[in-house]
Amino acid sequence: AEGTQRRTRYARLDAADAPSGDDPRFAMPAHLDSRLRKPGRKTLALGVGLCFVGFVLLGCYLLWYFGLMPIPRDEERGTSLALLVLGCITLAPGLYVTTILAAVWRGVPGFSYDMIPSFED
Repeated sequence: AEGTQRRTRYARLDAADAPSGDDPRFAMPAHLDSRLRKPGRKTLALGVGLCFVGFVLLGCYLLWYFGLMPIPRDEERGTSLALLVLGCITLAPGLYVTTILAAVWRGVPGFSYDMIPSFED
């Protein structure tokens, strides 16, 4: 069986049989496409609210840092460190959601509502 190879001849498909991008079997209906579905009110409120609270907490920390807002007994309580840590923790997810919302609203390619985690139950 030396030197015997199968030779398969392939033929081109007709233009009518060629796959096209608009096959209805594989089309996602608009009401089921999660990339087009807008996030709920809870998700929007949580994202924008976390962003706002983060900015307020970091603003208070900066006011304390520059000596414009005194914090009584800060050394024993650690209030300034708490302002800094909580400000960063709340600002990060808030900015994430707000940035994605702004990018989708502006129509930036590569951003969709599907990137935002949903808190709707």
